[in-house]
Amino acid sequence: MPPRSLVAIGLGSIFICAAAFAGKTPELPVDRITVSNLRPATPYRVYLNDAAFPHIIDSKLLIIDGASLKLEGMLGTAYVAHTALSPDRSEIYASTTYYARLNRGERFDQIDVYDAITLKLKAEIPLPGKRALALAYKGLIRSSANGRFIFVQNATPATSVSVVDRQAGKFVTEVPTPGCWAIYTPATVSDRFSSLCGDGTMLTVMLDEKGNAVGRKKSAPFFDPDDDALFISGEQSGDRFYFASFKGRVQPVDIGGDVAMPAPAWPLVPVTSKKSSWRPGGYQLMALHEKSGTLFVGMHRKGGEGSHKSPADEIWTFDLATGKRIARTPAPGTTTMAVTQGDAARLLAFDGTKGMLNAFHAAPNKGRLEFIASGGPFGETPTMLDTQ
Repeated sequence: MPPRSLVAIGLGSIFICAAAFAGKTPELPVDRITVSNLRPATPYRVYLNDAAFPHIIDSKLLIIDGASLKLEGMLGTAYVAHTALSPDRSEIYASTTYYARLNRGERFDQIDVYDAITLKLKAEIPLPGKRALALAYKGLIRSSANGRFIFVQNATPATSVSVVDRQAGKFVTEVPTPGCWAIYTPATVSDRFSSLCGDGTMLTVMLDEKGNAVGRKKSAPFFDPDDDALFISGEQSGDRFYFASFKGRVQPVDIGGDVAMPAPAWPLVPVTSKKSSWRPGGYQLMALHEKSGTLFVGMHRKGGEGSHKSPADEIWTFDLATGKRIARTPAPGTTTMAVTQGDAARLLAFDGTKGMLNAFHAAPNKGRLEFIASGGPFGETPTMLDTQ
């Protein structure tokens, strides 16, 4: 068939189709954008804080179902935000920074408060422009036990803590904490916080009913920061925190009183294996199951000076009552971990080399971890996990 005939046929088809559409096709419905609420929280919900290094002005908090390992929701949290949950787990706090020109211009620091079910913004609480622009760790924002106060770590680089009254929705005061870093709050009282110090001590700051500092006391030195420093990612059971040291000790410290009280440290590596090169490592390298008194620690081979952030090769399980290791579980690449509480505990271990979240049945009374499944990949550069 000549090409001119093909053109005529094609044009005729177009006119016929156009006429058919004009006369018979109904209008498309208008799209309506809706937002669904998260399902009711279960003990297996986890919150993964992602600094998003490739575009660090746009960090995010991923909300993941730790049972199905599916993404349930996400919050944009601006520039290297630090996040925490309220004591009743109904609110998400994000201390963060905004700039008028995205990555420059006037700086605005604040705590964004979100509803943990709807993810709707509930409040914006202004802060002094001093919050630490650092990777997310649990101790960089923390709530008092009763939820009245929120504490935020500052660095200019001078260290201090901002005290915020959540009930009144306002900044209260800045408490200087020279030479001390990270925030730890007891579970039984709400009128104080503690901080680890570079001279091997721990500072405790007492507050009045409005949140103003009325006293401070330092403990006696209980670790050598030059020889064997402590990781700041301590795990809490009541008023007691457990810290791992770079060389492989566990240091318990009770912060319920006016002065922090360290308890005797104990080794992660059995004393019979003094030549072992196993050391703890990672970002959030421990998880504690409170009811059973079980501690999980990420350990890596060939540890040495400067290897304290190396991903784990194995997760070791310890009985806190005896300090005895009761299990070893292969978990290569683990940089961050958290464990759900309750009877049917589940350990969630983030593989920082692959971006995968690995789930294990944590059977503390049987002293072992049983691998369930992997999900992901999630995020880009996450460093912190929290559980519901």
